[in-house]
Amino acid sequence: MRVHRKAVFAGVAAIALALTACSSSGGGGGNGNTSGDVTAGTKGTGNFSDCATNPTQCNKGQTKPGGSVTYTLEKTIPGWNQVYTTSNVFEVAEVEDGVFPGAYLAGSDLKPFLNTDLMVSGEQTKASPQTLVYKIKPNAVWNDGTPINFDDFQYVAYASDGTHCPKCGAASSSGYNAIQSMTSSDNGKTVTVVMKTPFADWQSMFGALLPAHIAKQHGDDGSPAGINASFQWFDKNVPDWSGGPYMITAYKKDTSITEKPNTKWYGATKPSLDQLTFRIITDQTQESTALQNHEVSVIYPQPNADLVSQTDQIQGVQTYLGKGLVWEHFDFNEKNKFLSDKNLRTAVFLAINRQDVIARTIGQFVPGAQPLGNHMYVPGQPGYQDNVTSTGQGSGDLEKAKKLLTDSGYTGVGTALKTKSGDPVTFRCTYSDGNTDRQTECEIVQNTLKQLGINVTLKTTTDLSELGTGNFDMIVFAWVGTPFVVAGAQQIYELKGGADYGVNNDPQAEKLINEAATSTDQAVVQKKLNDADKLIVADAYSLPLYQKPTFLAAYDNIVNIRDNATSSGPPVNVQEWGIKAG
Repeated sequence: MRVHRKAVFAGVAAIALALTACSSSGGGGGNGNTSGDVTAGTKGTGNFSDCATNPTQCNKGQTKPGGSVTYTLEKTIPGWNQVYTTSNVFEVAEVEDGVFPGAYLAGSDLKPFLNTDLMVSGEQTKASPQTLVYKIKPNAVWNDGTPINFDDFQYVAYASDGTHCPKCGAASSSGYNAIQSMTSSDNGKTVTVVMKTPFADWQSMFGALLPAHIAKQHGDDGSPAGINASFQWFDKNVPDWSGGPYMITAYKKDTSITEKPNTKWYGATKPSLDQLTFRIITDQTQESTALQNHEVSVIYPQPNADLVSQTDQIQGVQTYLGKGLVWEHFDFNEKNKFLSDKNLRTAVFLAINRQDVIARTIGQFVPGAQPLGNHMYVPGQPGYQDNVTSTGQGSGDLEKAKKLLTDSGYTGVGTALKTKSGDPVTFRCTYSDGNTDRQTECEIVQNTLKQLGINVTLKTTTDLSELGTGNFDMIVFAWVGTPFVVAGAQQIYELKGGADYGVNNDPQAEKLINEAATSTDQAVVQKKLNDADKLIVADAYSLPLYQKPTFLAAYDNIVNIRDNATSSGPPVNVQEWGIKAG
């Protein structure tokens, strides 16, 4: 799944401090700390050489005034309101890192941190009832001079809680739906939130604020219809407002977004760049060429072997191959008349060989890459355990898959599969246009399932909008998580969580996830999330493939840019980027 920074899907998809397809220290489920060898599978050159062990300070340097940076995006922009489910994608989060203010952000060390440009403090002041107090800096303002205050916090809460605006379609309701009351003091600069039930990942809330005073100009009168009208307006219109260090000043559809410094920026570090441009290059094969030709100065692609090799040879460019909270997976849409059958879904997952998928994709440049065994945690996070391998899913066991189909009443197993009613089984596999690894992954599915008698056609997408519209059967993408494991789980795996695009319905799994959300005991959180994960594995609608490598490449005269393998992406500290002084 960044919004209330949940998970985001990133062409990847993101989860926002939510998922953005792009989910701690002090935070709750999984708490964002890592364990084990943080350098395994990583590689850095130049000033990126120590990013694995020094993730928040590598490539640090003084900047000189002026200059510009052009940063690539691999997907087009589906909409502008990253708090809205269909626009809660990684590329939107990256563009808006410098525009949307938020209380807590996700750092390069995969941990949440208080945004001290915006906030004086944000803390839990009482355990029962859980009470959260946010103190906003007196000088924090939107670009038109309107103070950032209680109204903005309340607007996002009302748009997201599922009660004040049932039709808003917020990317996640986690935390917001547990709010008992919100009160304002200090002329709106102090926000006090009292929760009905404890929320372990409370730091995930208010990760992306919208200007309430502008919402009122576009329909928000406090009613559900009014909130929804303004919420949709934010999605359809390029922001001409900002509460961050940059302003969007130009947009060329499907081509580029231009940003310049916000003159009303109140933060400690003023942008030194004259201009920041996000250039959209959906053909992955063209990114290293654009970098070599100085058409762009930074790329952050989903890497493949050729791209990594070509980029490493460009003079004056430093690169970093990292890892983090990004993971690749196949998802089924259970609204498909064939894929509504769990036995068929299970047979398909039994037939797919994940080790073969890895060998033909990231295994070519990430030595020792292994299949991912969990939907909640990635290796290195406390709580990670392999709940998938023992089920046989992803093992490539064609014989077991065929037997399951035969026992379930299917005919034509291995030749031309048909349901009990005689309907030929066929569906689509959707992948991101221009992503060679994803194309390979769908081709592997296509060739594998022929051996079960299933005809699979391939389909491409440029912005993963199919997720929100439901126009897919089987799709491969990645969740870009955040440090907030519980909030991410609620967003993705609850039927009304905001990102259950496969429409799986498992009340017992939801119950366990919600119980984890109200616990402050990490041992309890981890056990309940793993118990829920085992149920999700049994549902066979999402097959984790692997922890996805990240790849950042930038010219070595650009300082303070570094990998951020969360739903925030590298632009989380964009105000610090600049051209090296001297």
